[in-house]
Formats: sequence, structure tokens, C-alpha cells
Amino acid sequence: MNADPIAFAGGALDRAGVRRTDDAWLDGAWADERALAVVVGVGGASATPVPLASGGAPRDREALFLGIDGATGAPVWAIERDGVPLTGLRDLAASLPADQLGTIAYASALANWARATRFCGICGLPTEPREAGHVRACANGHQHHPRTDPVVIMLVTDGDRALLGRQASWPAGRYSALAGFVEPGEDLETAVAREVVEESGIVVRDVQYVASQPWPFPVSLMLGFHARYASGSISRGDEELEDVAWFTRDEIAAAASGDSTWIDGAPSDGLMLPPPTAIARHLIDVWVGQG
Repeated sequence: MNADPIAFAGGALDRAGVRRTDDAWLDGAWADERALAVVVGVGGASATPVPLASGGAPRDREALFLGIDGATGAPVWAIERDGVPLTGLRDLAASLPADQLGTIAYASALANWARATRFCGICGLPTEPREAGHVRACANGHQHHPRTDPVVIMLVTDGDRALLGRQASWPAGRYSALAGFVEPGEDLETAVAREVVEESGIVVRDVQYVASQPWPFPVSLMLGFHARYASGSISRGDEELEDVAWFTRDEIAAAASGDSTWIDGAPSDGLMLPPPTAIARHLIDVWVGQG
């Protein structure tokens, strides 16, 4: 089994949801000299929380209260601020511990939602933050709550082989588990089966949940599954993937260990798997370990 934590899934804040409607408490949390801020923006986020340093200024109503740091008791906010260098979230995933990544995923996803909900989707009026940024409402009383888009990601296996796909934009040799968005009115098991047959022509059975991963690009939740081959042969049904292929457990284990060899004329630089912190890699490593 993959010993590395799944990126963005290590949030450790006390979200203190009961405090979101307590304006007096929030004002105090904003003025707290220990208060920290995760600076977020379209380009990414700050690598670490920075001192908020409110300087006695009134609370910024667009600031998003994230919660309380369990180790220090410091209130933690998400804000957008000019002049602070931001780092892409994928770059942060390769360098930060799980607890920091979890907070950054939380801050980024909430800020992305708030940025996209400046106007009411029902009547078009401007919205204002409520409940410390966890609700937005317009003058007509229409309330909007943070959204999360569910995505299923699945490793399909058949004995000692697994089905992987690749997008044309990925580095040469990179393959990963299949994935796709859950559609309205669809349960997760049905979404897994539908996406697999759409992308590969393969019919699956025995869909089993394995793990999940917050995915702030911009507001998704990856839901990871294993599924077993039932029938069919590879036939790509859409243009999302450049290639779909079966790989043996030995090929995949070799790629995971960095000692990859290819057969049948595949690229000489070898099979590349997703990075160890990705849920796709977690699904792969769990399956390899079972063998």
C-alpha cells in the first residue's frame, strides 16, 4: 500500500462551524494577534500561512474564516492580498506536508467558489458573504452554499493486469487511472461503470470504494474506486484520452519502483505513473500491494 498521504486530504483545522454566525467572536478572531492568513488567488496560494496583522482594522467581510489551528489556537483565515507571492497548487503538493496541503485545499476551493458566486445565479443581483464567507446571499434573500463537484476515479483490474489511460497533454509515457465527473441523478457506482465504458469500451463489475481526495481545481472531490473487468475489448468512445491500454502488475510495479521497462515498441523512457501523493497512484499502489 502507498505509504504517502494523498495530497490535499490532510486538513487538520478545527473548522469551528458554530462560530461562523457569531459576529462578535469573529471580530475578535480577526483582531487576535495570533491570527494567520492563507493568501489565495487565481495563481495559487501562499506556501505557508502568514500573520494576518490586522492592525486593528475592521474585519474584512470578504475574508473567509477557515477555523482554528489545533496546536496553537490561532484563528486561520483565507484572504486575497496583492504583493504576496503565490505558488501553483500542484507545485505545493510536491513539497508541503499533508496538514498544510489540506488547509490550502480548503482555502483555495472556498475562495474559488466565492469568486465565482459574486452574483446570484437566480436573479443576477450582487451577493454578499454570510457566515464568515461560507454562504453568499443577494438582496432578494437567495442563499448560495459552497459547491463541490464529485469526480469518480477508478482502477479497473483483471487478474494481474490493470487498465490505464493517458491524455495527449501529459508527458510521454505517463498513464493514470480513468476518471470523470458524476452526472446529475447518478449514483457513484453507476458513474464508475458509465465513465469506464465511455472512455475504454470496457464493462466493469464489483465496484468498491477505496479513498477520496479533495481536488481544488477548482472545487472537486475525487472519489477513488477499484472495479473488476466484466467484458469487452478496448474501444475509445470519446476524444478525452489519447490511449487506453492494459498493463501487467509487474510492469506497473516496475514503474512504481523507478525500474520501468517497456515491451512491444512502447517509448524507451518507460511507463510513468502519477506522483505518489495523487489518489490515482494510491489506487495503483494498493492494487500492486495486493499482488
